[in-house]
Amino acid sequence: MDATQKQLAEILNISTRQVRELTNVHGLFEREVIDGKKQKKYRLEKCVPEYIAFKAKGEARGGATYNKEREQAEHEQIKKKISILKLRRLRRELHEAGDVEEYLTNMLMSFKSRLLSIPQKVAPLIVGEDDINRISEVLEKEIFETLEELSEYDPEKIDKNSIGIFEDEEDEEDADI
Repeated sequence: MDATQKQLAEILNISTRQVRELTNVHGLFEREVIDGKKQKKYRLEKCVPEYIAFKAKGEARGGATYNKEREQAEHEQIKKKISILKLRRLRRELHEAGDVEEYLTNMLMSFKSRLLSIPQKVAPLIVGEDDINRISEVLEKEIFETLEELSEYDPEKIDKNSIGIFEDEEDEEDADI
């Protein structure tokens, strides 16, 4: 008697995903080959005893069988951690290391340029100045303006690809389920 993957899963009381895993990973449930092509149907008279032998062999090894509940719990924990990281990223509490590195490099290069331009910018303003206090004020003002650039934090500038990355990953996860 032949059965589809779904029917075989129902008969063995497992999911279709487990049927695929047992077929692909463990080499169980070989489908018939007719004219050089594997058929989509499974032979029940071969699959059921094969599955029973697989389960018995696993229990004979001291319970080293596949624990579906434990695997699902671990999988859910991992998905939860990933979701927390995604949420933190969406809230701009977390950034990709490469994005931060690029942002800081650009910011520091710009800061360096501004610092190096201070003498050229300030020199004409203080060239004829005799008052030390006035010279100090001009220099301080320019230095504080330059330092102000370092205090500007904008998470939007750090995250170039921010939200679009996660939408693709979610679509892939949904396809697995």
